[in-house]
Amino acid sequence: MTRWCSAPNAVGVALAAAIGLSPMPGLAQTAGPGSDLLQPSLYGNPANPPRFRQPGDAAAPGNRSLPPATFTATSRLGATPIYGSPAGFGAGDTGFDSKNTPRRKKLAQTPPQSPAGGATPQPETTFAPVPSYTSRATSKPAASKKPPAPEIHPIKAATRIGAALPPPPEPLPLSNPPAEVHPVTAANRPGAILPVPPPQYFDYSASTPPPTAPQPNTLTPGTVPQRPLPIAAGDPYAALGIRAGSFLLLPSLDLTAGYNTNPERVTGSGGAPYFIAAPELQVRSDWERHSLTADIIGSYTEYGDHLVPSLNVPYLNSKIDGRIDVSRDTQIVAEGRYLVATDNPASPNLPAGLAQLPVNTDVGGTLGVVQTFNRLSVSLKGTADRAVYDDSLLTNGELESNADRTFNQYAGIMRVGYELDQGFKPFVELEGDQRIHDEQFDRSGLQRDSVGESGKVGAAVDLFGSLTGEMAVGYVERTYQDPTLPNVSGVIADGSLLWQATPLTSAKLTATSQVYETIVAGASGELSRDVSLQIDHAFQYWLVGTLKGGYGNDNYVGVFTDNRYFVSVGLAYKLTREMQIRTELRQDWLTTTEPGFTYTATTALIGLRLQR
Repeated sequence: MTRWCSAPNAVGVALAAAIGLSPMPGLAQTAGPGSDLLQPSLYGNPANPPRFRQPGDAAAPGNRSLPPATFTATSRLGATPIYGSPAGFGAGDTGFDSKNTPRRKKLAQTPPQSPAGGATPQPETTFAPVPSYTSRATSKPAASKKPPAPEIHPIKAATRIGAALPPPPEPLPLSNPPAEVHPVTAANRPGAILPVPPPQYFDYSASTPPPTAPQPNTLTPGTVPQRPLPIAAGDPYAALGIRAGSFLLLPSLDLTAGYNTNPERVTGSGGAPYFIAAPELQVRSDWERHSLTADIIGSYTEYGDHLVPSLNVPYLNSKIDGRIDVSRDTQIVAEGRYLVATDNPASPNLPAGLAQLPVNTDVGGTLGVVQTFNRLSVSLKGTADRAVYDDSLLTNGELESNADRTFNQYAGIMRVGYELDQGFKPFVELEGDQRIHDEQFDRSGLQRDSVGESGKVGAAVDLFGSLTGEMAVGYVERTYQDPTLPNVSGVIADGSLLWQATPLTSAKLTATSQVYETIVAGASGELSRDVSLQIDHAFQYWLVGTLKGGYGNDNYVGVFTDNRYFVSVGLAYKLTREMQIRTELRQDWLTTTEPGFTYTATTALIGLRLQR
């Protein structure tokens, strides 16, 4: 009896110990598949941390130690529970495995067979298990000992190193596929937003580009190019120039012989031959920053000694322009100019009995600053000029002073422009000036000191790659100190537009307006306005024809008005880059409100141009 009683006690003690030490689930509810997923295991590879899976996923990271359909119990109706302690039950994720088999072989082993040789039936569930994905980085090579042929799972096989993956499925067709975008075609569409180029030190969108910036070909056939590089891109016969350090020199010489039917520009005058020598030098800097250009044009006309007055006259027009790029948006501009010329032989400002045309000189300069605020640009300039007139030599040998014509002019110019679009920049320009003569009263006893104001509205254009230039129209008014002199006022136009209609044909429109001083008694000033149109056509690259016409109006306010017309045709034959032959035939007319001064003149010219 005692022994019988002692045995149950020993069995109870052992059973209590087994219950306290074994990891059995609580008795409150039946454990289902994956019930321990509420607290996934923290063991294993840190690069492949455990993830939550739906209940029933026997291959979830938390249940990797459990072969399919072993040691599972179900909490769903209709599922057959499986009890027992299979091999490797307590191994966990990284601990000791009592089966003593490699981990790769353990994961790939076949399901255990039933005692009758058939496969153990899988528990029936009402949901599909979610497959587990294994990273290639955590997969290990198979054991050297070939395991039994495992069951092939497509997802697991795809994660093996070197596995040949099936081609990806074809994408589903789209009902409205997007159009294929070609960058060049898209950039050419109207309104296309182009990528912003990298910032440069100089603003290339400004109206005046730096000398190193490439320019579109807007050269008139037969003319010397005005840009340093590329110098002969548009004209195969254009001059190449001479390199002098960082400067490009463009020298040329025109030798012309001609005949004028009315050189004195008076009614009933006879004709005379003449000869002209005209040297020219253009200088262009080739700097990364700043700019310096110079244009020096001179000539000397020889008619002969038999004409009275003598028409042998010199001419010089020189200008030097400089630009200092203080910053990307700030520039300092400067200009120096020197002019030597004479009055027209038919000018009413010349005295009677003149032996030769008197020479006048004009020297001056401009200094200003140009500031850019994004698309808005503002420029302020100040100018100072002095005009000096030499004494007139009369036929009787006496000298007549022209000191009353000498004066100084000071002016201020402000321009505000806004770039509405690339290639179109409208602007408004205001100018005020004052003229002060060396002598208070002229030869007629009039005080000719004056103050002038003008305003213009225009635009600088570079459209379609063929229309370039600048044109402005406005109004000018000049008030004189002498109360007997009427004010000079009127509409004015200034600028030049070049239209490259075809690669071989171009048209150039030019307009100029200016108020000149005069000594005509009773006239306050001379308002001169000119407009001309020139068409050039290249029959061949080496043969260029020119048709030109124009109109001019000289209003001596308070006295009379002159109207001038001209038309000319010309031909340029380009032998080489250094040599050209030019011819021109021109007809001039002048009509005036003052009787007895109407005239016509015909001029024929032939010349040789040498350039380098």
